Order: sequence, then structure tokens, then C-alpha cells
Amino acid sequence: MELSGNYEYQKIPGLVLPKMVEHEQINAAIDRYIDLLPGLTERLEYNLWNKRYSYVTDNVEQILVLLKDVCAKWLESDGSMILRALKQTKSPPGTITTFISDLHSLSIKMQKAQLFNNEKPAERAVHMIEIHANIVNKLSVILRNIDSFKPEKAQWMIEDIQEHGPEEFTTLLELVTAREYEDAKFLANTIKDKHSEAITRLGTDTSKKVLAVDDSPEVLSFISNILKDHYRIFCVANGKTALKVMEAQNPELFILDIDMPEMDGYELAGIIRADAGHALTPIIFLTGNSTREHVLKAIQAGANDFLVKPATREVLLTMTGKYLS
Repeated sequence: MELSGNYEYQKIPGLVLPKMVEHEQINAAIDRYIDLLPGLTERLEYNLWNKRYSYVTDNVEQILVLLKDVCAKWLESDGSMILRALKQTKSPPGTITTFISDLHSLSIKMQKAQLFNNEKPAERAVHMIEIHANIVNKLSVILRNIDSFKPEKAQWMIEDIQEHGPEEFTTLLELVTAREYEDAKFLANTIKDKHSEAITRLGTDTSKKVLAVDDSPEVLSFISNILKDHYRIFCVANGKTALKVMEAQNPELFILDIDMPEMDGYELAGIIRADAGHALTPIIFLTGNSTREHVLKAIQAGANDFLVKPATREVLLTMTGKYLS
């Protein structure tokens, strides 16, 4: 299907439709994607955990059908790469976990687009953060593949991101193809560091305050370690303390866990939204669930967006940068 005359569907980055696709057709495909994805990814993770790799291959093939229907070309490319690796090596590549996270993130974006059709397009800085984050994530996997002596997987991934830096990635591809692994790792790390610095530069404003609420010390530590050099970060373990910090510090962004004792994230978000000073302050939910029921409940409680667990440094910086740029 030709992509000439294409446009972004409902301002969803990466979801590009050929002009001959009717809205009714894509809406039906999106509904199917949203409804089937949780069950498919649950089976994929179960089969992966139990090393039933032939079933994993079947699950990925079914997911690829959904991605083709919704014209998610960039994720379709990731899925095709994983499928090739599964069929050739009989073992799961390390990119499956990231792939599942991206699938659920797309599901959430689709559901938001169906509820709010008139959101403003992302600012250029946000778009650039997303590009840099994608490159850093894939370079991390490329480096793991080089360390595991899996040059074919590394080559597929380099080709996938080659358009973002033709000369650098052409050289990297040549080094991996020639099995010059040490030089390849040095160049890959150099490119990765450059894009990481770009994320830091684009997503930093130490005058902005972020309040993170989670009953898990590990999650709070994860958030704090990533954001502390970019924003003023406050981390608390429960809703009651969060409300006190909100009153004292007046944060410009909230990152909320959903499942917490005494006061869950939905209730806390409702109280935040009821405060006149924070009726429009961005709220990001931490969630491992992207079903319609949970997404709709979160949006009704006042959520602007979702951070799907497990998240990476680049995903967290991209998300916060989006709302604090």
C-alpha cells in the first residue's frame, strides 16, 4: 500500500495513513487492535516465560496483522525484525519486552485520540525527544546483540534507524558486518551518548517541579534518579503526603501510581483535579494495564497520559518533556 499523500491519524505520532484509507476502516481496525491486544500480549508473555517459542512466533504473527491493519509502520518494522530473529535463531530477542511496551503505548494513544480528537500536535522539541529516545533505545539493543555475538540482529536494527544518520550508521553497519566488534561498540556508544545528550538538553528545566507518588521505593528511586538532574523532583509514598506537598510546592506535573493502599491513583487524581490551582496541571499515570476499562477510568479521573511499565530512561524523559516543554 503506497504511503504517498499520507497524514497522521488523530495526531498520533507514527500512525501514518495512506490517503485511500477511509476513517471508518481505520476506526474499525483501531477498535480491533485495542480489544485484542491485551489478550495477545498476555499470551505472548506467557509463552515467552515458558520458552514455548513456536507459540511466541504465532503470537507475533497475529500482532503483525493488527499492526498492518492500523498502519503502524514503525512498530510493524520492529515486529517483523523480531519475527525474523525468532524464525532464524529459535530464541527470543531481547527486544520483545520493549516491543510489548510500545504496543500498549500505542493502544493508549489510540484510545485517547478516540476520546479527544482535537488535541494540539506535539511541539517540535517533543517530537525531537521522541526521535532521540528511539535511537538510544535501539542502540542499547544493538550493543547487547554485539556483546552476544548476534551480528545479524544488530545489522537489522542498524538498518532500521539508518535514516536518522546515514554516514554514522553506514559505518557502524560496515563494522558489524566485518565482525570488528570493538570498533563497532565504540562507535555505537559514541552515537548513543550524542543522542542521550540531546534528550537531556531538550528535556531540562530545573525551575519546573514534578511530584511522583508511588508506594514502591524502587519505582520512586527509578523516577528520582532519572529526573533529578532535569527538574525539581519530589517523591512521596502515599496520597495524603502528596496532597500536603502539592499545597506547599505547587508542582507543574504529577506522576501517579494507580494501585496504592488507602488512596489509589484514581482518587488522588480526582482530588488534584478538584483543586482550582491544578485543574489543568498534567497528570501521568504509572500503569501496567492498557485495557479500555483502565484507560477510560484513568481519563475520567483526569489523566493526561500514561507511563507503561516497565519504562526506560528515555521513555520517562520523553513523557515529562512532552508536558513540561
